[in-house]
Amino acid sequence: MGSHPYQGKECVASAILFMLVLMMAVCSCSTYNLRGNLEETARAYGVAVRWKNFEATELFVASSIRDQFDKRVKDAQDVEVAEYEIIAVDYDEAGKKATVNAKITYSTRFSNRVRTLIDKQVWSYEDPKGSKQWRLMTLLPEFK
Repeated sequence: MGSHPYQGKECVASAILFMLVLMMAVCSCSTYNLRGNLEETARAYGVAVRWKNFEATELFVASSIRDQFDKRVKDAQDVEVAEYEIIAVDYDEAGKKATVNAKITYSTRFSNRVRTLIDKQVWSYEDPKGSKQWRLMTLLPEFK
């Protein structure tokens, strides 16, 4: 059997190229998973706000702002949310942070006036106690 002197090098080059393509695919999938997970988390938070399930919203909040968030929750007891819509997501892949803008349409028990606000949420991908997840770094908005 005759073999070409470059045949072994071509196999190694092909294997290296295949491994690089495979690594790029794995990296892009993990980035996609982070984004997909952010979108799922932000939507779940929005559902909790929409249905005034403020106890559930606390599950998304970073521990560093939990006390302040609890105060905002108490202040929002008379709020009725009519609509919650995510209107923009700005994702910082390198910093594992994101800004989510949500439009909230609401009224209060004491007024039949319908109001709208834009809630600019900052999210961070954190690893508290070995459980990586997106955490809300901003407070529930003030419903005025």
